[in-house]
Amino acid sequence: MSRNLPLSANIELLFHEVGDDPGERVRAAAEHGIGTVEIWSHSDKDLDALAKALDATGTGLHTLLIEGRLPLSDRNTHQEFLGHVRAAAAAAVRLGCSRIVTGSGVGLPYMKRAVQHDIVVEALRAGAEIAAAHGVTILLENLNTRVDHPGTLFDTTAECLAAVRTVGSPGLALLYDAYHSLQMGEVPEHELTGAMESVSHVQIADLPDRTEPGTGTVDWAAQLRTLRRLGYDGPIGLEYRPATESRASLQVIADVAASL
Repeated sequence: MSRNLPLSANIELLFHEVGDDPGERVRAAAEHGIGTVEIWSHSDKDLDALAKALDATGTGLHTLLIEGRLPLSDRNTHQEFLGHVRAAAAAAVRLGCSRIVTGSGVGLPYMKRAVQHDIVVEALRAGAEIAAAHGVTILLENLNTRVDHPGTLFDTTAECLAAVRTVGSPGLALLYDAYHSLQMGEVPEHELTGAMESVSHVQIADLPDRTEPGTGTVDWAAQLRTLRRLGYDGPIGLEYRPATESRASLQVIADVAASL
């Protein structure tokens, strides 16, 4: 593993100073030395133009979202979800991206949680087969219910990990979002010890307001050291709302990553 832990910039939130064009944001990230980026939706973008910017800068697209935000504990949504998986997988292949992200969707108040878990697993298992056939992986993301995503069913890392392990497919892995985990009061070391084989990506933002690392309450040097010690060697996804100009907002986390 290289000494300098790589960073991956979410260009929906970062490099907004150069305008709304995703290609220009890719170029701005590359000019700042960031060679990996992430996006959310794909259906609202000119994928040819984005692919051209990625190719021209040698930038990798690390993740994009499976669109729809459907409640997967409702079997009536599964066919629509699988259609979104196919669309996201096709977009990912077109853009050279190997990871497509989903959550569980909101829970259903009239159904026991364990039953809902099993139904979500059914959807993820079917989706994982489609993803694997395209050569991509679905990343199941833990999302907090305390601040950002009220009602979400899988709001803990443990439940997401349980689903990934139950499916047991190369088409499904965990996106560990440290911001959401910390908002839920979790201790990352406790959640991830013995689980790193299921983790395909990590994203971060500072607490309490989802701003850049260094503006909140989290000791990022300690958290990144923990991730490395546990065996994570991929990019650190920067999914925060910059409180300052994007390039300036990167300084603290870049210095921390370089010091490990």
